[in-house]
Amino acid sequence: MSSSRAESQHSHFGRRRSNTAQSVLRSLPPPAPNPLKVGDSRTFNLWVHESKDAPGVLFNYASWPGVVEGDLLRVNKLGAENPDESFLFFVPKEDQCPRPQLQISVPKPISDAFSLRNNGEVSVTKVDREVCSASYVEFVFQDQYLGRNDMWRLEEQLVGQCVHTNQEVAFVGAIVAKIQNIYIKGRKVPSAIVTPSTRPIFRSLSAKVTIFIQVCRELWEFAGDGERYNEKIVHSFLPALFAKWREATTNHTVTIVLISRVFYEECEMRGPVRDGARSDERGNWYKDFYKVITDHEVLREWKATLVSLKDSFWDFQREILLTHHYRAAQDVKADVRPRLVGRLSYAHDGPILEAINLGLNPTETHYIDRSLSVTGATTLLISPGTGYFRVNKKLLRLTTARMLDQGSVLDLILLTKPPLHQSPIFSFQGTEPETRFEIESKSADPLASDPLWGGDDGNHPNREDLKNFWWEPFWISTSFWDKQMDLPFRHDRFIARAKMHEIQMLGLLEADVLSSIEVPYLPDKPPAAATRNMDTEDQFSLNKSEADKFDMDIFSLRTNYIVPPSNKPTSNPSSRLADKRSRALTTSSKITTIEESPRRIIKELPDEVSTGNLVTPVTAAGLSSSPSQASIHSVRSTLSKLSNVSATNQSMKPSLAAKLTPSWLFNPFRSGPSEPQTTQVFASGSPSTTPIVTAPTATRVSIPPKPAPAIIPETSVQPVAIKASTAKTVLSRTFEEETVIPHRGSLRRSPMNTPPRDDTVINKRRSAASTLAQSYTSSPRSWSNPLQPEISVSYGQESLARRWEHLLPETTHKHDIKWKALVTPSCLPLTMEYLPSNAELESCYDNYYYDFVVDPKEMRSFLVKPPQVKGTPEEVRRAWALVVMRGMAAVRIAQGFQFISRPSTWRSSQKAQVKANEEKMGLRKSKFLANDDAIPRATGPADVLQSPLDPVYLSMMNEIHKISYTGDSIQVRRYVRRLLPIRVVEYECFIWPKLGGGYTSHETSFSSYGLENYGWNRLDMLVAGYERNFNESLRYWRTRFIVVPTKDPPMMNTGPGGERLNDEEIRILGIEKLAEQFTKLRWQPADERINYPAPPVRFLPTTLDPAASVLDEALMGQLDQIHEQGPLKKKIKSEKEISDMPLTTIVKAMREEDGVSIKHHQWHRSQYPNSFTGSDFVSWLVKEFNDVSSRAQAVEWGVKLMEQGLFEHCRGLHGFLDGHYYYRFKGEYSVPMTPKGGWFRRYTSEETTPKASGNLSRHRSISNRKPQRKRLILSQTMVIEIDPNKKSDQAEAVVLHHDIIHNPATVFHFELQWIAMTARCIEDQLKGWNRTIERYGLKLIEAYVTQISDISSRNAFQSCFPIRLAAPPPEVPNLEARVPEYTQTSKYFEYALLRKFDFIVDVEAAELYPEQVEVVYSYRRLPYKYSQFVHRSGAAFVQVIGGSDGFLFLTNRLMGRLSPKIKNKKEPKPLDVAGDIRDQLNCFCSDVEALNAFYEEQLALLTVVPEDPPPLSI
Repeated sequence: MSSSRAESQHSHFGRRRSNTAQSVLRSLPPPAPNPLKVGDSRTFNLWVHESKDAPGVLFNYASWPGVVEGDLLRVNKLGAENPDESFLFFVPKEDQCPRPQLQISVPKPISDAFSLRNNGEVSVTKVDREVCSASYVEFVFQDQYLGRNDMWRLEEQLVGQCVHTNQEVAFVGAIVAKIQNIYIKGRKVPSAIVTPSTRPIFRSLSAKVTIFIQVCRELWEFAGDGERYNEKIVHSFLPALFAKWREATTNHTVTIVLISRVFYEECEMRGPVRDGARSDERGNWYKDFYKVITDHEVLREWKATLVSLKDSFWDFQREILLTHHYRAAQDVKADVRPRLVGRLSYAHDGPILEAINLGLNPTETHYIDRSLSVTGATTLLISPGTGYFRVNKKLLRLTTARMLDQGSVLDLILLTKPPLHQSPIFSFQGTEPETRFEIESKSADPLASDPLWGGDDGNHPNREDLKNFWWEPFWISTSFWDKQMDLPFRHDRFIARAKMHEIQMLGLLEADVLSSIEVPYLPDKPPAAATRNMDTEDQFSLNKSEADKFDMDIFSLRTNYIVPPSNKPTSNPSSRLADKRSRALTTSSKITTIEESPRRIIKELPDEVSTGNLVTPVTAAGLSSSPSQASIHSVRSTLSKLSNVSATNQSMKPSLAAKLTPSWLFNPFRSGPSEPQTTQVFASGSPSTTPIVTAPTATRVSIPPKPAPAIIPETSVQPVAIKASTAKTVLSRTFEEETVIPHRGSLRRSPMNTPPRDDTVINKRRSAASTLAQSYTSSPRSWSNPLQPEISVSYGQESLARRWEHLLPETTHKHDIKWKALVTPSCLPLTMEYLPSNAELESCYDNYYYDFVVDPKEMRSFLVKPPQVKGTPEEVRRAWALVVMRGMAAVRIAQGFQFISRPSTWRSSQKAQVKANEEKMGLRKSKFLANDDAIPRATGPADVLQSPLDPVYLSMMNEIHKISYTGDSIQVRRYVRRLLPIRVVEYECFIWPKLGGGYTSHETSFSSYGLENYGWNRLDMLVAGYERNFNESLRYWRTRFIVVPTKDPPMMNTGPGGERLNDEEIRILGIEKLAEQFTKLRWQPADERINYPAPPVRFLPTTLDPAASVLDEALMGQLDQIHEQGPLKKKIKSEKEISDMPLTTIVKAMREEDGVSIKHHQWHRSQYPNSFTGSDFVSWLVKEFNDVSSRAQAVEWGVKLMEQGLFEHCRGLHGFLDGHYYYRFKGEYSVPMTPKGGWFRRYTSEETTPKASGNLSRHRSISNRKPQRKRLILSQTMVIEIDPNKKSDQAEAVVLHHDIIHNPATVFHFELQWIAMTARCIEDQLKGWNRTIERYGLKLIEAYVTQISDISSRNAFQSCFPIRLAAPPPEVPNLEARVPEYTQTSKYFEYALLRKFDFIVDVEAAELYPEQVEVVYSYRRLPYKYSQFVHRSGAAFVQVIGGSDGFLFLTNRLMGRLSPKIKNKKEPKPLDVAGDIRDQLNCFCSDVEALNAFYEEQLALLTVVPEDPPPLSI
């Protein structure tokens, strides 16, 4: 050892090595630092850098040993440990060359968002990922169309990233949204991690908002603060709403409509009053009136609108009760003196559902004329009523189905104080649902026994069999706007809510009239299937003394409310109070409002930012002693405190409060959530129902709470006692739901001294089948008493309402205004958690399935991106299956389907607790897929289809799809619920358009466009690539665009080679540039692109209008060539070379049958015989000669040949150009050709079928027999890619339909059609095309797909403005002979007048085309009835009616989305331009002298036709 050590002291270089410990240890590597633990913290100096330098956080590993890549760290300002001021980040990959001084550096956007300054000190802490995983992320976006497929992919893109509030989110290369809020288990946080389970909420700042204002008798009544309800709208609510919009910088497109119903007595039903009148279910005659105040307007200043609205309120009754019928009588020339006819309805009889359906009609076809700058649609209804409405059952069923189909929610704004009954509530008449579905069948459909979906559809002939039912809509979100400055809302203040307007106006309240108000006994509840266990029935026997004792305890003056724990008889004072109450409440009341109390109630859906009042049953004794505190927080917030009490008290005997607490008592004061995104009600199941889906933070409950019935407003009570006690008993949701009464089918809960129930009914034992039925819903027989609704609610309704369950990240309260939903409407969520059990799917649904083989070699789809995968055939097949399944899911999500997901982890634990409670109480087990094999594996939208082996479930209302991969094929299973068909509802009303002069009749129909008969198989074949074309049965997005020649001249005047061109030639050049863009973007499968390349897109210029162009024989010949031509490629065995060919041989080759098309051409009024176009010659050179390989090379040869004297330009103005320029042979090469009979040859009188006509009308009039029609296809279809730079992660392709024939003086049309493509890519492409053609004097404008005269059939509140001619056009004899050839003469003066105002032809009427041809445009579904013109600015359209009827004018509200943002604020807006055009045109057409002068001017321009000489006499 010593020798070796001595040797080690000497190095090979003679240097002695140190043997000190320091030297030896220095050479050893330092020990690795221990990894950081959760909670470790350190202080750092923070730098700020620009985002362009580094998009993320920079971190120096050396500054904190132990840090590793991927650690999650939280950054706080030093000294500010508030978690709301911190953000999260993942430690990035270590930088090999960091700046030693740098410790941590953040991008400037983060420093601005969290107020971090450069060189400041921050505290950095390691945190746990699970704790920081976001449950919800809320996005806001503006001025764009964000499709549901885009939302899915956007959320997927963020998975695994740390996000923070106010962070801008980029998608497909552009900023598309901003993160507004982040929630973790119901708690709002500033920063979190996006996980696959995170659920996104998307809110739009640019939506279509329709505001309905109900005009009824209550609108002119006084509120409690002395202000009329109509003044509350104009002075209070709408200004507050508009101020919120302005603060949020929204850009909503707003429509405001006044809605009203007028009833008529039978004696008034004569004359014009009867026209358009309808009869309701009670035999009353009525008419519905709608007045449009604003029509699709985007306004920044609303003062003028509020003034107009106020004026309309003042004039409204006069207009519909007096003026409307007087004008109608004058129209029929009846001798009627002005008189008031009819009376306004009350709020509960208003046309609420009818107005909603009129608003749903345009949104149902939102994919037609798809705006690329608007996302979402919402409806607001402002009513002075209490939220109770009498409706028609059939219309309510249809409305519910349509709201579910579209995922829409109604925001109901009530101007009153919250009533003493559940609100909103609908009442309808119908027959009792069949009980045999419940009792006899164990596989009953849950909806079969529901009063809305079961029974008949409301058209029952025998009215005696009809009963009143009460139904609470789950698609309505209610806000009570009762802003009172002198009495603001306070939790400890009671405000009276019983309104007796007539008595108040008579001044009778000072007198003792209350004692004479009588309320009848409640009717006994009819026998119903018992819903309790037999061993607990004796606990629910009640007596009068107990009831009175309970009343005293509730209504006596005390500070805190504590439920009395004993069942002792009441004291004498209590009995005296009860006797006094009994004397007041006798049985002879005539108060009609008893009819308006809820009978059938559906549970409240959680609020937009809350989940709702889903309460675990607890005994009354377990409640907090501070009811006012319970009013501030939702019941859900106290569940965690009461969970142990709840479990303990399940076996306890119910207290007196448990027996007596009625739902009417505390319900009005509850502050629980009230909105399903927007909605207030949540349909729920029976006592043993599926655990109710609540907002992420809500606790699952076993007994769904039930809305309370109405309390009669005129009830005589002790005012002082009410005010003192109820102010302290403000409980969220009804107190009844918090008591231990698992089944109360026979429990009497009347507060009105109802006689004791006959207990014999209670003792009847249920059968097993009855138990099964009860598991779905309460007994149908329980709906006969409107004040005794059952605790259980339809399980089927619950399943429908869960469509909005993932919109509610936090809790709101009943008294809150739902500003978030009113300012930024939310989109339908991507996920839901409801899926029926296998047994229910088998028994209640029709099962359809189909599959198709996954064959990568045969799949040529433009809707999916081919996977870039190499491996075994099975691996390739799986990769293809995954992309196709994702494409199939994308098109379904775009149609309104939702992914069915597994509940998230923290909600699953809540469900497990609820399930345990249910089992203890003997309730029905959860219906959420009892079979674990069938449970969806995805926990959020980003977790869907990560593997082809995981099936995906999608749901939409009554249809469920399961897409799965079976190994070699993709299988689709469709489950469609068996329901009664929803009938079409015919409707007639009277509408006053924005620019109208009075009410006009409007007839329409309401129907549910369900997807049960949708062509899913064909759509899936399209996604897989086995088909290429959209079918009309499919819902595909479409929008039409027109290229309009601008009024200003083009920016350029030279063409290729410096040739000087006129404006018309420049515009033709611009259209050819657009054709080049189409050609460049044309999509073809890879093998077809190589072997069969498509020919370039080619347009055929003409100077004729569309109807006249089909008579041009030369043009039609070119059209046939375009349809017949294959790819532009060399002839087979083509070995010719033009360099070796003399000119004479070239001329001979050109004249051959397959040579250049040499024929007679016409341009305007000039004839060019024996000519050919430059573009035809270039195409022939490329195809014919081996040494000409491109069009550019062919142009060079054309220039050489022209210089050699082979041909010349027909007008001698241009050299050789590749385009629509006419050339003819020159000199010795010019050999006249024998003209063939063509379209331009004048026909003789002996010819029965003319070949050509100088005028279209002359052509039709001379034709004596109907010739065989020739089919002319005037458009072309192709698929183009809209993402040439490959920014998107999916295939981006659309179907393009474009015109082939183009007149540079009119417009050029094309239409885009797509499904589940990224709208941002489409918009970017359109803007690029617009920039390309702008310099050529052309403008790209979005236009309506259909003719403007049909606009009101889709949107009743939007209509054309009629412009009548004060002087009809003159009739000119022999006009056809006095106008140029091919000039339209049927409406000659109307055409000329529109051209005077810079209108040009858009589409001509179908009747103007020759009878012998059938014209087909692939993008036109229906022929145009009238010719349609568009203004050169693109701001307006006009259709020509003709004669004195003149024109129909419509503002183009689709315009302005493709142009760059207006930099000059003085530049007029498109709507203002359209208004000026309309006023000028209307003023001119109303001026008789100006019209006659115009007619004389046009007549002077006509040529004089010489008279025919007399016949020759021999």
